Amino acid sequence: MADIKRILVPLDLSPLGEAKLPVAEAQARAFGAELILLHVLPPEAVDRLGAVSPEEARARTYLDTVAARMRADGLIAHALVRIGPGASTIVDAAREAKADLIVLGASVRAGLPRAFLGSVADEVVRGAPCPVLLVKPHLQAGTASPVRSFDDDAAKVGPLARRHLGIRTLEVSRIIGSVGRAGNLAANFRPQPRTREDDQRFERVLRAMAEGRALPPIELYRLGFGYYVLDGNHRVAAALQLGQLEIDADVTEFIPLGDVQAQRVFAERRAFERSTGITRIEAAHTDTYSRLEALIAQYAAERTMPDRRDAAKSWYQEVWRSVSPRIRQLGLARLFPGERSADILIRIAEFKREQEASTGRPMTWPEAVERFAAEHGVGGRPAAERRGARSLLGRR
Repeated sequence: MADIKRILVPLDLSPLGEAKLPVAEAQARAFGAELILLHVLPPEAVDRLGAVSPEEARARTYLDTVAARMRADGLIAHALVRIGPGASTIVDAAREAKADLIVLGASVRAGLPRAFLGSVADEVVRGAPCPVLLVKPHLQAGTASPVRSFDDDAAKVGPLARRHLGIRTLEVSRIIGSVGRAGNLAANFRPQPRTREDDQRFERVLRAMAEGRALPPIELYRLGFGYYVLDGNHRVAAALQLGQLEIDADVTEFIPLGDVQAQRVFAERRAFERSTGITRIEAAHTDTYSRLEALIAQYAAERTMPDRRDAAKSWYQEVWRSVSPRIRQLGLARLFPGERSADILIRIAEFKREQEASTGRPMTWPEAVERFAAEHGVGGRPAAERRGARSLLGRR
């Protein structure tokens, strides 16, 4: 306990579980340790085709707001989303992150005078590779709303800078909250309770969208990973009912003033967007955007495309839209905690360049992704086959 450098804090997104946060922060300050905020998604909550699910969007948004507030308070904090069974995934994450301490919530059984370990906590304590600190929850904290509140989440972060991004197309699944109406909305963004007027208006919007009629863009606030509806709850509800994957929105983003890392990432992302016209790629590291621009420039040179924006659009369709879903399907993000698909794409690009230099032959992007995954023990190939592949690569 005298050398704690990394603290893992599993979070379930509920107010009940937030009792452990002050304890984890106190430990981080006392030891000068970094915090890894973990949320575990069950496998059924993840889209098998590589898209972002609503459950993942809510988790990432919550962790982003908590991590931003911690960084504003001078702590080092990272967000990590993993997939799998709760207890074993926490233990695996602790082992992979080389955590020196796990701060975990203990459950409290009604009618008993003391806290007892729940099944998840019990399994973690038994299997953890490091000490586990159990924190009793605040029973009066209540439960989480199915629709997140922008006001509540913004209050967690602290002072914010407002930046208008304009009209853009985004995934419906990343709309996870409301501005001012979270407590009155169900998970499908329909009001509760509903009036006859609400139902009639919804039916009109639903019919218009089903027929493909043009409607004004919805208005959204963005904070961290997620989006919150300022105007357009009926259109979001209709999009969800129709199974619509994308929607046009007028977006205003809010950046934590106390989080220098978030400000730098935002600035680099906006510069990348203005240069390329691509608005749907996001990274965790500031240098990822300049390196993506270098990849696009190389792509343009190889195809003699003088217009940088045309090249960027073509690169996005040909490379990004094929590689990024596969990165997510393979779960490569678990190998690099806190990184996004764009950051991992840069790693794959470096691997691809090294392999091409070593073998003297070009490698396609799909091949590079699969080889990269195999080199890191991901993708289902047996270890012996992976070793054989490495030796063959070395002989070429």
